[in-house]
Amino acid sequence: MVANMAKKRGISQTVIGMVFSVFSLSYGIGSLLIGKMIPIVGARFVFLAGSFFTGGCNILFGFIIDMPTIATFTGFSFAIRILEGLGSAAVLTASTAIVASVFPDDVGKAVSLVETTVGCSFAIGPAVGGLLYHAAGFRIPFFVLGGIVLSTVVVNCFLMPNQGNEAEESGSVSRVLSIPAVWIALFANFVGFAAYASLQPTLAIFLDELNFSVMAISLLFVSLGLGYGLFSVIWGAIADAKKCARTLIVVGASSSGGLFLLLGLPQILHLPVTGVLPGVTIPIAAATFSMLATPTFVDMLRSAEWYGIPSGLGLTAVISGLWNSAYALGSLTGPLLGGVITEYYGFGYSIMTIACTSFAVLIITCLFGIWEFRCGKGRREPREAFSSEDNSNDQEMRLLSSK
Repeated sequence: MVANMAKKRGISQTVIGMVFSVFSLSYGIGSLLIGKMIPIVGARFVFLAGSFFTGGCNILFGFIIDMPTIATFTGFSFAIRILEGLGSAAVLTASTAIVASVFPDDVGKAVSLVETTVGCSFAIGPAVGGLLYHAAGFRIPFFVLGGIVLSTVVVNCFLMPNQGNEAEESGSVSRVLSIPAVWIALFANFVGFAAYASLQPTLAIFLDELNFSVMAISLLFVSLGLGYGLFSVIWGAIADAKKCARTLIVVGASSSGGLFLLLGLPQILHLPVTGVLPGVTIPIAAATFSMLATPTFVDMLRSAEWYGIPSGLGLTAVISGLWNSAYALGSLTGPLLGGVITEYYGFGYSIMTIACTSFAVLIITCLFGIWEFRCGKGRREPREAFSSEDNSNDQEMRLLSSK
């Protein structure tokens, strides 16, 4: 509905795309900065302030149609989307850090529940927004969403735990990024979300060519969001129970690569494609995307603890910021590359690109695992329990003396 309104005001398709993309850019940069700020100002404050900021921006966007000129319409669209991206970064980075801090032994389950809400919002949000738009016009969806978000601020003032409410020392981004395993997990997370997001501007056009009805296309997109969200809980629980986050990443990468190879190859080879193929592969792919992306948070956290970084809000906030930045970068890059490749080479090549990047994650993760084992990590006991009272002081003294 925003794109349609902007087009009616004479905004070019390129500028419309930039308005949508600037949100992810702002979100990614904001996540890094907020991850450093959370231990200093408190996770609870950041979450509540981000919610208030995001709700206000949604309400403001409902007034964008009152802008008198194209220049003011475009300028305020960019400004509000940038601010909304910062607010959303504060909410999700703080919420992920809080749940990881509150449930240190069940990080996978806790983070996956956050991802479940994200996936469900992707599935339900466009449908509800479209209904409100058709029923009451452009403003109402933004007013309703903004009002709901602002109401959650009041509720969470009473329900939000005090975890992270006290000021602590900020975590070190450079120290976390000095760990090779963190880069592997960030790359896997980036690819997972880029693959997911690349379907947004291209899949509907492909399904329309296969004579899918509007209802069928909508249901397939709903299955994409719900499948990602619901399966995130399963993979998070398995990652915690079996301590196999990296194994899940490998299986998720190989599964998503295989599915999209199956979907894209017939189009490149000019073989007949029926609606059954995307109808089966897309919902299953949603589960493989979550298997690829969700365990990366657990892997990053465990790797950082193994390499001697004390656990606590400082570490979880930094990892949350990095993880959300990789998510934002994937959400920004995926639609851009997917749209360009589809426009110039066709949907089949766009899908094959997803398959190739998934297989790249598979190969790189496996090779890194072999290298890491050969370097000695797999042959000695991991250094755990940095958060326990018996070991924390000793570890901190060693870390300080090594500087």
